[in-house]
Amino acid sequence: MKHQLSALLTATCISFSGHAGIIYTIEGPGIQDSQISGPSYTESFDNISTSQLNDGYQNEFGYYSVDKGNPKVVDFGVYGGAHGEGKYLFIPNKSAVELNFNQAVGYFGFWWSAGDSGNQLSITTQSEQLLFKTNQILDAAVLELGHYGSPTSVTGNKREPYGYVNLFAESEADKITAIRFYGRNFETDNHTVSIQREAVTGRSLAPVTVPEPKTWWLISLGLALLLLSQRRLKHTN
Repeated sequence: MKHQLSALLTATCISFSGHAGIIYTIEGPGIQDSQISGPSYTESFDNISTSQLNDGYQNEFGYYSVDKGNPKVVDFGVYGGAHGEGKYLFIPNKSAVELNFNQAVGYFGFWWSAGDSGNQLSITTQSEQLLFKTNQILDAAVLELGHYGSPTSVTGNKREPYGYVNLFAESEADKITAIRFYGRNFETDNHTVSIQREAVTGRSLAPVTVPEPKTWWLISLGLALLLLSQRRLKHTN
């Protein structure tokens, strides 16, 4: 029994501590496109409408669906639209959009405009779920003065940051299967994916990722099993 409990505890612990998972970076000021060198696909949102998004939108790498609220595809302006043209995805308060990939991807990048500390991502990989708050970008000391203000608008909006954010899978197990965008007034554009894992570009954010509730459940289970094992060991002695 002791050895069985130890094996189960080990398996449980590996499920949430075996690897770092995702590397997060941001590109330098003014960069509005992915900088990876491998083959990739990009969604610019220029050829879809809000009604198409509401109905569920399939592109060449995944399926976008409205999870809740009233996300919109809107025309470019001071708050969004890479390169000052086309359209972008806007996710207002109490709204969410989920992107499920056709197959697990080794890289995902997006243009983050008029950055808000309330912008959040829920990231599902082949091995776990992670939460990423773009507030971590503001805390990572990687932003320059040039990141603040729209690079494509005369009016500028100088109080908020703009940048291209990258998510790199560290292993095959860390490849991303889905991403959920939510939080407060999330503006995003130029979603880019690569099926294969890519060489890291940009400046590391080194955030502390927060496990989803199911991971906390695994942690609690592991601790309970450890306590049970210790009690049984004392009893047999």
